[in-house]
Amino acid sequence: MKKRFLTKGILLAALSVAGVEATAETRNIRVANWLPPVHHMTATLRAWADELEKASGGELKAEVMKTPLAKPNGQYELAKDGVVDISWSVAAYYPKRFWKMFAVEVPFAVPTAEIGGVAAWRWYEKHGFIAKDTGDTRLLALFAHAPHMYHGAVPLVKLEDFKGRKVRAGGNGVKIAEALGAVPVFLRPGQTHEALARRTIDVTQFPWESVKGFRLAEVTTHHLDIPGGTYTGIFFLTMSPRTWSQLSETQRAAVMKVSGEWGSRFISRKWDEAEQAGIDAVKAKGNVVTVLSDAEVARMKALTRPLADKWIADADAAGLDGKALMADLQAIVAELRK
Repeated sequence: MKKRFLTKGILLAALSVAGVEATAETRNIRVANWLPPVHHMTATLRAWADELEKASGGELKAEVMKTPLAKPNGQYELAKDGVVDISWSVAAYYPKRFWKMFAVEVPFAVPTAEIGGVAAWRWYEKHGFIAKDTGDTRLLALFAHAPHMYHGAVPLVKLEDFKGRKVRAGGNGVKIAEALGAVPVFLRPGQTHEALARRTIDVTQFPWESVKGFRLAEVTTHHLDIPGGTYTGIFFLTMSPRTWSQLSETQRAAVMKVSGEWGSRFISRKWDEAEQAGIDAVKAKGNVVTVLSDAEVARMKALTRPLADKWIADADAAGLDGKALMADLQAIVAELRK
């Protein structure tokens, strides 16, 4: 009887230990990435992934993938279809899904990546757009890059210098280029270096960090620094619904701890911090940097005002109150500027 009791006790203890091990089993989270290792976003993703692992107490192990599984405009589907656990990309690559985000991207709307990312999240969440636009995944963050400047193989001093020039542009940058009398050319970011080297384009829009990330200092000679920037681009970070459904409550809590406004601020701030590397690269090459004058900035704001007006009109046509939404976004930005 005693022997049988001991055997039963050992068995129960073993099952108990096995149960603890099963609960604490580490789950691997694959994070898609489509930028090269030299781009700061690869390190930024790793930094965010480290925070996720820390928040989970080791229950989640995040792998930032080294090989792209899709082009930038195919990243959302990677998460939606469960090919990866988490993916990210540029909102502008999904104009039908994320068209509301263009309110944050109108010229001179936000001064920094951090303000842009946090404002985007607060505004998007406040008005219920997350559920409407990204209900087929689990949206984790909205982040931004610093406002665009212009980098070229031709002198850039005043707005007239854009006349007839071929400018690599995307998103609202296309309309801005047209307003400046330039010829917009759409290229994926990674194609820009070669295009400038071959002189198939004259100028490109990018924040300073991209000068470093895409090695543009060596194929450009002039840079136009625009106080307040032209506009910032918004990115999304989202999780597969299948992955979310399979996480434990503690694992979900860890994901949410590093997501939402916190994640939007964390990642956006990294983009602001990366700006100096691009400026340093330009200085090291001895390139010419010109700060656009106040008078020219005023002219540029007037030329690009129709982009904000168009967003308001589009929102009205979609059954929303465009003017009120834009005013609310501006109020959020103003609060973050304090």
